[in-house]
Amino acid sequence: MRQGSKSVLILGGYGAAGTAIATLLGQRIEGKIVLAGRSLEKGRKRAEKLDREAGATGRFSARSVDVADAEQTRQCPHGQNVVIVACGLSVSAIESLVQGCIANRADYIDITPNPRKLEIFQSMRTRIEASDSRFVLDAGADPGLPGWLARWLCQASTGTVTDIKMYGRYRSADIGWGGVADILTAAESQGWKYNGGWIHSRVWDVRYRRFEGGLGSSICVPVFLDELQALPQELSLERFSFYHAGLNPVTDALMTFERTGILGCFSFESRQRAFYSALQRFTKKPFGLVLTAESRADGASRRISIGHSDLYRATAIPAAILCTSLMEAAGMRPGYGYLGEWASQDKRFPDKLQEEGFWYRFGE
Repeated sequence: MRQGSKSVLILGGYGAAGTAIATLLGQRIEGKIVLAGRSLEKGRKRAEKLDREAGATGRFSARSVDVADAEQTRQCPHGQNVVIVACGLSVSAIESLVQGCIANRADYIDITPNPRKLEIFQSMRTRIEASDSRFVLDAGADPGLPGWLARWLCQASTGTVTDIKMYGRYRSADIGWGGVADILTAAESQGWKYNGGWIHSRVWDVRYRRFEGGLGSSICVPVFLDELQALPQELSLERFSFYHAGLNPVTDALMTFERTGILGCFSFESRQRAFYSALQRFTKKPFGLVLTAESRADGASRRISIGHSDLYRATAIPAAILCTSLMEAAGMRPGYGYLGEWASQDKRFPDKLQEEGFWYRFGE
């Protein structure tokens, strides 16, 4: 693959997730990879370190971008083929970045959740579809891969699939302060499942699950992800659920309190600090990610599990794969959608995940 004239800018490029994406891209392309964030010094140090790593074919550099400044955010796609978002953005920053991508004919990939993100893209749909840009939302592992895995399971199942149950778990002691904020903000997404429509299940609707890949057993609760909202209708499912395990028993308890509002008298920062402390103290090895999807079709069942031993690398891999696919202009039309919609267009996507260290388990 020769892409020496291509350039990718990663917002949050010197953070844990951004660095993981940059590392993978550095091994996949020969073009420029720009690490962007508020601190030019941090970006330069990270770029210099990546440049010294063996096997890197990409050329790394750094750029200062303050995403709180609308004009800087709007201008950062200039000269870029792809902009990857690996840090939290406000609603106004996302709007400015989308405008900048359209104006500069740049593609967009993000791995960070934002409950208001879809509204922004829906409001700009006409402009996006009339542009030359492609926008991939939630292109990490979790969220990201669940929507693709459900589609892949349906394609692999014989007969008409009517029911899919999914289970997920990730464990890492390296989740940062911003990542904890994302987890707590998603507390309202707990307790949802699809049964002819999305309904809120009972508080005691839980499952006890033993996960493959050595991630042990845990209580799981049903959760809702934005990428799954339209999935049951797209796949003509009668029932769909995604049960997710927590990081450790203490953080599980804190999330239950968060969901029920018991800790509402404490500030968000105080709750964030308590969760972060519990994550650091009680989350033990083994670390990694595992997702399992189980289908029922015409009386027959099928199961597919996928996992990786490193959560941040697992998060980076789908984004890096989609980035290279977009730069190859592999027949993807302008528009926006979640990872599963874009990845399903690539028949080699499962093989590409496996080449980067993902494992698979199949069963009936």
